[in-house]
Amino acid sequence: MRMLLLLAALLPAVILSPAVSAEPALRPNIVVSAPVVRLGDLFSDAGAHADAAVAPAPPPGGKAVYDAAWLAARAREQDLDWQPRSRYDQATVERASQTITAEAIAGELKRALGSRLPQGPVRLDLDNAALRLFAPAGAAPTLAVDNLTYDARSGRLSALVSVPVDGDTIEPVRVTGRVSRMVDLPVLARPVAPGEIIAAGDLDTVELRADRMTETYVTDSAELIGKTPRRAIRPGEPVRPSDVQMPIVIRRGELVTLVLQTPTMLLTATAKALEDGAEGAAIRVSNTRSGRMLDAVVTGPGRAAVTVPAASAVAAR
Repeated sequence: MRMLLLLAALLPAVILSPAVSAEPALRPNIVVSAPVVRLGDLFSDAGAHADAAVAPAPPPGGKAVYDAAWLAARAREQDLDWQPRSRYDQATVERASQTITAEAIAGELKRALGSRLPQGPVRLDLDNAALRLFAPAGAAPTLAVDNLTYDARSGRLSALVSVPVDGDTIEPVRVTGRVSRMVDLPVLARPVAPGEIIAAGDLDTVELRADRMTETYVTDSAELIGKTPRRAIRPGEPVRPSDVQMPIVIRRGELVTLVLQTPTMLLTATAKALEDGAEGAAIRVSNTRSGRMLDAVVTGPGRAAVTVPAASAVAAR
């Protein structure tokens, strides 16, 4: 009974006593998205002054390191009961950001150049392909381009590029690069052996800088479809006109029908092919009866045409 009375006497004191607040603790690594660093970013349980701004935030992509003395001074200013445990205490604050790549910068420069660019497909390559800029996280990044110069003859350009941050523009970066006119070239998408017919599904497209085209390459896929490689061609490799030919339809040693046709007569004869020939190619043949050699043009499998000067030889059969 006495115990119950004692508990009843103590209960009001327990209810009325204020809750013990947690001690503030330093956060050693912080990422902020606002343009300022607040007390509550640096310390947990920062109390009534947690929203107080104590420093400007670093620029996007940057970081700031605050040492023990600086942190203790800010805590005193805001009446925060915190002391560093040692002089090695520190806080690293990083600004949340998004990366703007060299490709995105080149795209913005192309838009800024507009009609000054060459006609047709072009590519803009920055001299510093590893260049990165940083914009605040959360919003669509914007770029400011100033002092843009461009030499259409050499393709060289120079500009100052910056990212507006929190209404201000941070230090601009000098960017240089080169504009190149590009040419789309059809290439093989897979290995096609000599003798195999190239189909539309066997082709892909690559871009090549026009100033690097030291040879004449096939630029129209129609010039490849239906033909066969003369040699092994690596997939993705630009194709020269001499690399392909029409499929062989007459083989050396094969008997062919020779045709001579004029407005007044049609003559045929049998001959032996002395070399391989694709449709439309000129080959040498030998008349099987007279043994005379003739020049003929392959018109299809097993057939070739002779020209009027060879009419006497054909008639001699």
